[in-house]
Amino acid sequence: MTFRAFLVSLTATACALPVVVAAAPVAAAPAAPAVTTVAAAADHHVAIRSITLRPANPVVHPDRPVRLVIEVVARGVSGRDGVTIKVEPGAPPASARRPGREQGLQQAEESTQRRVPGWRTWRFLPERRLTRWYPTGLWTVTAVAKASDGTRVVRHTGFRLRHATDFSALEVGRADGAVRVSGVLNRVDPQGYLDYAPFPRQRVEIMYRPERGGAWRTVATDVTDRTGRFTRTVRDHRNGQWRVRFPGTGRHAPELSAVHRIG
Repeated sequence: MTFRAFLVSLTATACALPVVVAAAPVAAAPAAPAVTTVAAAADHHVAIRSITLRPANPVVHPDRPVRLVIEVVARGVSGRDGVTIKVEPGAPPASARRPGREQGLQQAEESTQRRVPGWRTWRFLPERRLTRWYPTGLWTVTAVAKASDGTRVVRHTGFRLRHATDFSALEVGRADGAVRVSGVLNRVDPQGYLDYAPFPRQRVEIMYRPERGGAWRTVATDVTDRTGRFTRTVRDHRNGQWRVRFPGTGRHAPELSAVHRIG
């Protein structure tokens, strides 16, 4: 998916932000000064300072696809198509994932920003939303900035697209002088027949804190069976508050249950 957007000033008000959705320019009144600003900044060396994604950690629910908002801060760009982005599944190039290199580039760009004006924000609102049918895991946003002399700068950033998880049939009660916690962990149905389906062979954490308050502690763990069910009996803890946590995976979002009290 490749998109274009009008350049917008960092100081522009929210109601004045000119935006292009997908690949078709919008004929909006603020577009003319934005293009003029690009030409004024084109004398400076082309560079991309940052790529920002909202939401930063997108999670797809069965009935709620994700609408991405991507902002690219760049300078030295020429023309209304001077910045383009591509959003696609897969990890960023290895060179873009080296922390030392990325940190050094960012520090150099921030230092340049203090000396040279002209940084502007390009906002992209892709029409195509990320649904349950898109692959989960690592995705890459690639931004390309182009100067009037044809010089191009490419920068990548990565994010994880995850499917939502959910707890159902959660019960917390006393049993033989101890506390029994049981329930079912679900995930967005990978087959698409249901909203959610049982999530087998996953580790869940049983958490506890006293009724008087304090920090939550993991006091036990369990692994879901083939139907997504878990059951754990915990001794040495009685009165207090209980909840269950799924820590998540690279493809499935973490989930925290509601609080259950035993008085």
